[in-house]
Amino acid sequence: MFKIKVVTVFFLLFCLCITCGFAQNGFFLGFQAGTSSQKLSFNDLEFDRSTRFQYGLRAGLKFLMLSVEANYFQTAHNMHLSDILAFSWEDREVDYNYIGLNLKYYFSLLLLQPYLTFGLGYYTADVYEIDKDTERGYNLGAGVELSLGKKITLLAEAKYHRVKMMIENKEFKVGDFSLSGGLNFYF
Repeated sequence: MFKIKVVTVFFLLFCLCITCGFAQNGFFLGFQAGTSSQKLSFNDLEFDRSTRFQYGLRAGLKFLMLSVEANYFQTAHNMHLSDILAFSWEDREVDYNYIGLNLKYYFSLLLLQPYLTFGLGYYTADVYEIDKDTERGYNLGAGVELSLGKKITLLAEAKYHRVKMMIENKEFKVGDFSLSGGLNFYF
């Protein structure tokens, strides 16, 4: 009896962890939309967190448990200072965007495919009427794709982005948490 239970458990784990026959592989295009919550830091100045709408595109290549994805997103944040007297940038709009590559590792569970992602790319911050900078940064995240047939997946993803920017010769650290959803179309 014990032997049958052990074999059954291993069989079920095997079935849950294999890439299913209708899993999407190959080239994909997709779009994303969600929220971006940005926190700036600069020396002793306190900035309030700014949460805004984010949108973007993605294209990539998936094979079995890995994919490489080119990703672009854009969002517009507002700078709010806790100490208004210290700086003249109150309520400035910051156009913030990212273009880069992400590597994803999937854990296939039949129709549901959770994944971990790591990305490197270029982040641009354009502070309205002040200055603009583009710097390399990284992101870490996790997400899940739900198969909606052979050619379409619905996805949800959470990422943390980290980059240092030089605006008017001052180094700002940008921590950005994004939560997005979207669709991928496989070809």
